[in-house]
Amino acid sequence: MTHLVTPTTATIDINESTSSAWRSHVLALGAVLILILAEFHQAVSAALTAWRVSPTYSHCFLILPIVGWLIWEKRDALRVMSPTVEPRVLPVILPLLAVWWLGQLSAINELTQYAVVGLMQTAIIALLGPKVVRQIWFPVFFLLFLVPTGEYLIGPMQRFATQFVDVGLNIIGIPHYTEGTVIELTNGRFEIAEACAGLRFLIATVTLGVLFAYLMYQRIYKIVVFLLASVIIPLIGNGLRCLGIILLAHFTNNEYGAGADHVIYGWGFNVAILFVVIIVGSMFRDEPKKVSSATVAPLGRRDAAMSVVAVAAVAGLLISAGPAWASWRAQDNVTADGSAIRTALQSAGWHEEGAADNMHPHFLGADLRFQQERGAVEPVDLFIGYYAQPRPGRTVAAHANKPWDDDVWNASGGRKVTAKLGASSVELNESTISSGSDQRLVWFTYWADGTITNNSLVVRLLEAKAALNGHGGQAIITVSTRLDDTADVARARLRTALSSLGSISAALHNAEIKPGSVQKAS
Repeated sequence: MTHLVTPTTATIDINESTSSAWRSHVLALGAVLILILAEFHQAVSAALTAWRVSPTYSHCFLILPIVGWLIWEKRDALRVMSPTVEPRVLPVILPLLAVWWLGQLSAINELTQYAVVGLMQTAIIALLGPKVVRQIWFPVFFLLFLVPTGEYLIGPMQRFATQFVDVGLNIIGIPHYTEGTVIELTNGRFEIAEACAGLRFLIATVTLGVLFAYLMYQRIYKIVVFLLASVIIPLIGNGLRCLGIILLAHFTNNEYGAGADHVIYGWGFNVAILFVVIIVGSMFRDEPKKVSSATVAPLGRRDAAMSVVAVAAVAGLLISAGPAWASWRAQDNVTADGSAIRTALQSAGWHEEGAADNMHPHFLGADLRFQQERGAVEPVDLFIGYYAQPRPGRTVAAHANKPWDDDVWNASGGRKVTAKLGASSVELNESTISSGSDQRLVWFTYWADGTITNNSLVVRLLEAKAALNGHGGQAIITVSTRLDDTADVARARLRTALSSLGSISAALHNAEIKPGSVQKAS
């Protein structure tokens, strides 16, 4: 009996084969993505917490719906294509796991989270094939915006906004005094705080700008110009916002622009700027190109199923290797012994008299804490927080850690100073903190892998280097004193106190006790 193959029958067979291929590939991809989320649940949980807790990253909840919508917009092109496997991309998993591990060692959430997103993107390419991914390249790329990042920009953005306001007030001719991020006028004192740095506005504008540029432009130069505008305009706009609020408060004798008003006015100003950027950008949009979708010939069902299972299995094994290796390494827990530090402090004339009133540095999970005092008339308070081994949420450079309690003290006047720690010159961060009528001058710096630095980013890099070398110790060193006299007198007391700590670096190094090592008597 002869079977006739008509065009209609052939079309039905192709459609059924394509649908079957999509089902097997999507199911395999879903299984690998679930494995990634499960294996790296700590990084995923940290990202979700940042989305929920910080308003700066609340827009991240919209990224996945946007990605889904962008893929849905490509449904006509995808419907006539068959996914394939691309095993040649699987080796990329290994450097991504290395990045994740370095992020774990240095407790840098952004590194671990970008590595996880990179693993998801690699899985998509491996199990859908390059031709399919070429159609949905932007949604796959846009997954990077799931990572809450940018907190390291707060300090530079605070300083930029402060300088912008300072220059603006000079141009207008309003007398004022600027110290650190604090600006004093004749009828008011204003601080460009972290919340006023404009990070939330910048990140939201850049995220929206990238999406807008993809949807509106075809020419590269237009994309580049719009993305540059998405960075520059928020910086200038936030400077104008801060200047405008200070001027409003100044000219109305603090009747308007102070308190909650500056939040309402500020957001109104930001929304207006964003609206103008979108309107102006829309005026230069390009007509979208009409892309003809070529059908990719599907593999045979059996071969396709076998290849999908094999690629998914190899991907799963490689992905699981990272957490397994980290778990094995974590079994060698490092402990801390504070006797060397205590001896060094005692020999330098420090004694445990307790910290000054309400002067309790906030360093969560420190393995050792030392709060000492030196001097009789105007004492200097010392705090050392030591971490034997960095862990998620337990690292000296964690963003939540502060040399003072934010619920008690308000900080201002941040700057860098140089002083002698024993015979060595070191750089420290200086801040003036106040609580009611009390004022204190605070100097602090970090120690990691035998190096003293006042840069928290350098500390994180040193953490990773030290962990690779088998060391994990890190510490914060803070000295503070009352600011009853002039700042120069207070700084002189802090310099004298720091000069007595010449042996503290060696003592911190000796505080690390590795498993199986013999503890030396001090």
